[in-house]
Amino acid sequence: MRHRAGRLRYSFRLYALRNGKRVIGKGGTQILSGIDRLGSISATAEELEMSYRFVWKYIQRMEDRLGDQVIATRRGGTPHGKAKGGGGTRLTPAGKALLEDYKALEERLRREISKS
Repeated sequence: MRHRAGRLRYSFRLYALRNGKRVIGKGGTQILSGIDRLGSISATAEELEMSYRFVWKYIQRMEDRLGDQVIATRRGGTPHGKAKGGGGTRLTPAGKALLEDYKALEERLRREISKS
C-alpha cells in the first residue's frame, strides 16, 4: 500500500535484556561511552547533564542485572591523603564488549531500517 502524504520514516528503541530486565539502552551506552572516553564518572555525568548519583546507580543496576562488572575504578590521592588526583574509571572487558555489541547491533538495525 502506498501512502499519499509521503514516505514514512521508522525509528526504534533498542534494549539489551537479561531475565526480562533491561541491562542497557541508549542512556547506558552514552554513560559507558563517556566513561570510556573521559575516564571519569563525574566528568561523564557532567557532560551528560546527569547527577553523579544517577550515573553511579545506573551502572550498579547494569552490573547487577548483567552479573558482571562493567567499570573498574581507581581511587586518587596518595597513601597519606595529602594530594588529590590520579584516580579514574575505565571500562572492564565486559563493559567494552557490552558497549561494542550494543553499538554494532544498533548500527546494523539502523542500516536495515533506512532501506525501507
